[in-house]
Amino acid sequence: MSRRTDLLQQLLQSDKFGEEKENEQKFLAATAELILTDLINVAMNGVESKGAGSLVINLVNDSTTYMSGHDVEIDLVSAEREEDTEIVEFLRSLIQEIDENDWSKNVLITLISDAGTRTFSLEAGGGQESLRAITAEFSG
Repeated sequence: MSRRTDLLQQLLQSDKFGEEKENEQKFLAATAELILTDLINVAMNGVESKGAGSLVINLVNDSTTYMSGHDVEIDLVSAEREEDTEIVEFLRSLIQEIDENDWSKNVLITLISDAGTRTFSLEAGGGQESLRAITAEFSG
């Protein structure tokens, strides 16, 4: 199991109460911020080396890869040939996100999980602010 998966499980389950739980949550939030900053850096390196694209984090099979727009287009052709409508829809949406992203300040990170797929445009220098934006969306 990856540290990313471990962290997510820890964030969801805790048997601690009071001050101990607060300290645990602060530690996990700091850890999550470090991981997000690391992922943003990986995405920035992908943009620099391969061009516009998205860091794709697949929580279903625990894999992470950077996909350039060209990579996405190649996969789209293959998915269309195989008539995989779910993948075609995802890849077309990802191409749209890549085309519309403000590459002067944002990178894209795509999360794939059992709950669905979502692409986030994250400020390259704002790990904490980006984390707050993501967590706010998931916490309602």
